[in-house]
Amino acid sequence: MANSDATAVPSLPWRFSTRTLDPDEASEQGTQTYYPLRMNILRGAEQFKMSIDAMQLGPILVGDCRFDADIKMDFAELRKFYHLNIPLSGYLHSKNLGNEITATPERAVLYGPTGDVQLSRWSARSRILCIKIRREALEAELERLLQRPIRAPIDFAPSMDLTHGYGRILRDLACMLVGQIGREEPLTRQEIIGAPLWHSMLTHLLASADHRYQEELLSPAPPCRPPALKRAIEAMRASPETPFSAAELAEIAGVSIRTLQAAFQTHLNLAPMAYLRDLRLERVHAELAASDPSCTSVTEVAYRWGFTHLGRFAIAYSKKYGVRPFATLRAGR
Repeated sequence: MANSDATAVPSLPWRFSTRTLDPDEASEQGTQTYYPLRMNILRGAEQFKMSIDAMQLGPILVGDCRFDADIKMDFAELRKFYHLNIPLSGYLHSKNLGNEITATPERAVLYGPTGDVQLSRWSARSRILCIKIRREALEAELERLLQRPIRAPIDFAPSMDLTHGYGRILRDLACMLVGQIGREEPLTRQEIIGAPLWHSMLTHLLASADHRYQEELLSPAPPCRPPALKRAIEAMRASPETPFSAAELAEIAGVSIRTLQAAFQTHLNLAPMAYLRDLRLERVHAELAASDPSCTSVTEVAYRWGFTHLGRFAIAYSKKYGVRPFATLRAGR
């Protein structure tokens, strides 16, 4: 099994199609498009053929993938990605984190960023929509919906229903996107259409798959945050690099320190300073991901956003994003 970084693959055009009768070329193309993999033909080598029609839409890569032989594949852990397989025909049997799942047109399979993935049988002539999602984007979408930070990978159940509700809508959205791949001027290239579509894909995935946050997401909206809490949050979001103290935030909010702390705990399950730290980490992460490592350093970015103790900063960053700050800077390049 490949043991290299699952994201260390060549860049791809935003839309492409490939066909091959060569298993070695198919493995190479699979690695380039998705993740480092090892592929073997189980049955039907004489009629082997692979086809992929794929499109990148924001942080999502949607691929319409087919094989004309029974195959198996092994992947290293996905690390920086979540992955969803939606069969439109045939079936796919796989194993991840001890869970053995058979994906069918009625039930998709979902892998998180941890644990090796073994596809023990991809049935011949199956048509499967293989959807690769950047981890940071999906987790940011969840944070946006919950209006609070999350501190670990989303613990998705290994499979999800596609026959009704949000799962059926997600399947229909994926099919619609695949239908745009071959168009001369796909609508998804227009920002005002493409961005809402990929946000909708992420939202429907979070709504349809089982995980610890699902009930909270689907529950009725909580009461509006008190004005004092909103004032403190707005001040921090406007200037997260400012060295606020709890007393200064309480003064901005117009309440006592104890009242402000209680409001943060009740509505966000965080202390004010923890909220500020997470906000700063988000800003650092965004800047590192967009910067050139030849002219930017982690230290200067961390200081710019209010971190003065680099050791504690690096620990907090690694805990939140699963990688060291420099790895984000290097990957962005």
